[in-house]
Amino acid sequence: MHKILVGTLGLGLSAALMLPATSALATPAGPQTGSGAQEPALSETSLRVATMATSLTADSPDGLYSQLLGGGDAEANRVADAVSQIDPDVVVLTGMDADRKAVNVFQNSYLNSADDQRADSIYPYSYLAVGSKGLQSGADLDDDRVVGGPGDAWGQGAFAEQGSVVVLSKYPIKQDSIASVTSLKWAAVKDNRLDNAKLGGALAASIPVMNNGLWDIPIEYRGQRVHILAAQTEPAQSSHSFSALRQRDELKVVSDYISGAGYVHTDQGPMAKGLKGKKFILAGALAQGQGSAVELDPLLEKLGKSDPVNNAGNYLIESQGWNLLGQGRLGESAPSSFLPLPGAVPDAVEATELVWSDLQ
Repeated sequence: MHKILVGTLGLGLSAALMLPATSALATPAGPQTGSGAQEPALSETSLRVATMATSLTADSPDGLYSQLLGGGDAEANRVADAVSQIDPDVVVLTGMDADRKAVNVFQNSYLNSADDQRADSIYPYSYLAVGSKGLQSGADLDDDRVVGGPGDAWGQGAFAEQGSVVVLSKYPIKQDSIASVTSLKWAAVKDNRLDNAKLGGALAASIPVMNNGLWDIPIEYRGQRVHILAAQTEPAQSSHSFSALRQRDELKVVSDYISGAGYVHTDQGPMAKGLKGKKFILAGALAQGQGSAVELDPLLEKLGKSDPVNNAGNYLIESQGWNLLGQGRLGESAPSSFLPLPGAVPDAVEATELVWSDLQ
């Protein structure tokens, strides 16, 4: 199985290209625990965060679990190749079913398997995000004159866990401190665009603003708390006439959560306190779909980031206060000083959606 080469992205038109830290070019094995199981190999001087758009999804609950058994699923192998190559400390996988059994199989049979040539990527901690997607709206959202089915569910999902977000981490996740924004109504968003969406009555009052959700997932990183802010907004394949308007307000909610706007209430009950002065990394599907990148401009301006690393609508945007050591995405031409992993084939560079950043 071919490994994927690592390329770099520019950090802006006036910035120099930055090579990844040494640990991106090789994947050392972690130390052995007393039980003989490997411990995760942590980046030595920085926090490496990655995100990737996947198609690790099935049409029914437990479907992905069955699909992944045996280690032969092509999409799972593609994702595992990418994750193994970069070996991030935290990876946010979008478009993956939040199915615990499936995630366990993916880790054991793809990321950490003795039956392939990949270097193991070990993640002791994980969070499976389940949002509003897949919950029935009770309305004919897809205009097929029939109420029911995935087209009439929030987020156009067949079940709640379908095509959601999975976060894998080498650092402890503070599960009791996770905050989510999945049920906030579109009508509750300050200065929303709901009136332009031509939705009325009970539907306008009940539709959640987030296609799936926004999750604030704190990790304990070397004595400090870092927030992994994972998001999944309107998908590229959405057929709703109001999708573009909704996506703009979804991105507004992300921005307003970070700033602590008074109308943003979490699923846990309290108003969002905001992340001012805290270190965070915004990761996930923020601008999928044609023309969606333009809608990101207000958020990027607010965060002071004009050219964040991205691919396939998935972005990594770090907060102020981080020292960006390097960033890139797989599938690009490698720089002349690049040293491929053993077994990599330079002429077989495969396109992939994984993007990564090294932060200190």
